Amino acid sequence: MELSYLLMKQILSMALMVLMGFTLVKKKILRSEQSNVLSAVTVYLACPCMIISAFQIEFSADKLHGLVVAFVAAITAQVVLILLGHLVKKPLGLSAVECSSMIYSNGGNLLIPLVSALLGKEFVFYTCAFIAAQNVLIWTHGVWLMGGSENGGWKKIVTNPNIVGIVVGLSLFVARIPLPSILATTVDNVGAIIGPVCMFLIGMLMADSDLKEVFRRGKNYLVCGARLLACPALFILGVRISGITMGDETIKSVLLVTMLAVSAPVAVAVTQIANLYKSIEDAKIAGSINVMSVILCIVTMPVMTAFYQFLC
Repeated sequence: MELSYLLMKQILSMALMVLMGFTLVKKKILRSEQSNVLSAVTVYLACPCMIISAFQIEFSADKLHGLVVAFVAAITAQVVLILLGHLVKKPLGLSAVECSSMIYSNGGNLLIPLVSALLGKEFVFYTCAFIAAQNVLIWTHGVWLMGGSENGGWKKIVTNPNIVGIVVGLSLFVARIPLPSILATTVDNVGAIIGPVCMFLIGMLMADSDLKEVFRRGKNYLVCGARLLACPALFILGVRISGITMGDETIKSVLLVTMLAVSAPVAVAVTQIANLYKSIEDAKIAGSINVMSVILCIVTMPVMTAFYQFLC
């Protein structure tokens, strides 16, 4: 329960940062379209630097084993969610955008600062497994689901800054090559800005949304309920039934990182893909689901964390 309480405090702190970005736009000090600058800084600098920095730890068989466990858990979780999404899509009357919003979470931009602040920088190392698995699936299956070319996402995968950061960081980790001290300090400092910048960015984007309309749309509640409650609950039950965490606190912590990723709000990439391959109306729906999920996760993520701690 203590970890759940700490998570709530951290999310509330992030929510205040979101409010700051929201206020800057509402007071017309900044414009919401200026968020593109912060988005570029986050995607091309802060995230890759945080990932590379996370891999700058002493190599050990235990850490490598934990990373493999995290990767297997991430792949398994995503495949199960994809199958579940296709299973309930027709009975629940979900559109391709709504189904994608249920399946894919914000396992990068939100997860990295959250894990770093809550569990420590060394645990960001394990977030890379989920980021890698999700980037491959969302730009292949996600693109296909929303009507794009089946192979159109591969360029996005190969050139994705997070994937590049993971490849560089993992190579240095396995080869046991530390960065020179000046470069290491630079990478650490740039990576450290990811939390506030991501939250300001979310606030600026939310300021341009009609929040009344977001909460007026009934389908949003169904999708957010599935994304924020049903999906992580299914993951937690799977971990409990497998018994993999029993007596192993390290694996329990590693899978907590994966659980946080599974319980995160809707992936921003869903809106990006909808904008590329669907209509403007679909992109707006994806954006409204995203906004609602970000607001509701303030409550749901601590609840799911407490559930995980209790069962696992």
